[in-house]
Amino acid sequence: MVYYLTPLEHKGLINRLLPKARQVGVSPDLRGYSWHAEPLKPYYDVKIPMYAVCAKYCPSGRDVYLKLIEGREGKATHAVSLGTAVHEAVHALYTTIRHGVWDEEFHAWWSRTPFETTLAGNVDAIRGCAERCWDFVRMNAHSRFISTLSEQPYASEDDGLFTSVPFMVEHKISGELLGLSGILSLDCYDYLHNIIFDLKIAAKPQEFYRLYPTGYALVFESVHEVPIDIGCTVYVNFKNDRMLVDRDLFMITDDLRSWWIEERDTKAAIVAERRDPGKAPECGNCLYRSVC
Repeated sequence: MVYYLTPLEHKGLINRLLPKARQVGVSPDLRGYSWHAEPLKPYYDVKIPMYAVCAKYCPSGRDVYLKLIEGREGKATHAVSLGTAVHEAVHALYTTIRHGVWDEEFHAWWSRTPFETTLAGNVDAIRGCAERCWDFVRMNAHSRFISTLSEQPYASEDDGLFTSVPFMVEHKISGELLGLSGILSLDCYDYLHNIIFDLKIAAKPQEFYRLYPTGYALVFESVHEVPIDIGCTVYVNFKNDRMLVDRDLFMITDDLRSWWIEERDTKAAIVAERRDPGKAPECGNCLYRSVC
């Protein structure tokens, strides 16, 4: 799986991040289970999606106004379609694996999806990248599964699966307690290592990408009352017929939590007040450039 840590990343988690998290800690009022009190308590009576809070492609937040107030649709791009296809491939394969099925063929799954008619950009290239990811995920998961069974002679296949593939992928969860949509999908939660993962199809890291694991950690804490201290952004990139994976593993600090709350309140104000924040002086990789 793209969510397995490398041996070096695992060393960093055990010897650097977790000791730091235990030493520094998180302010109780910034845990998601303090949703009923300030500063986490929503100020506005609106429900907005997670991407509206975390995405910083538009510096002024006008993309939120165009989407949620004016009902404008952004223009799909090759990059967005690639991200959608890879996310769906990981989710679909993981679901079959969790049922003990290892021989699901990529092309059989792809033929059942609507991607051919909904994707933008080079569909053949997108299909090739999604298949590469499919094969990568299956081989990684299967090798871990076989290794786990070889170490535990009395483990059932279910035991082996739950231990070797300890991921809740596309976990459905409600963000209503924090002023978010009631239908959120968490990319991945590693329940053995207590890590929130977010998958990005990008070659260049962005600081604001850390807001996604932070936001989902807060939501997870608000619903399940489980403290989450570690987040990870997984960067997947495709280059020269190779799939490249990099991970940004980090502590979900008070500063990140406060930043997320600030972004939530700013975007919620735009929606609640139906206020157009105006065009940004500079545009990033925004889906709404053509309608802004």
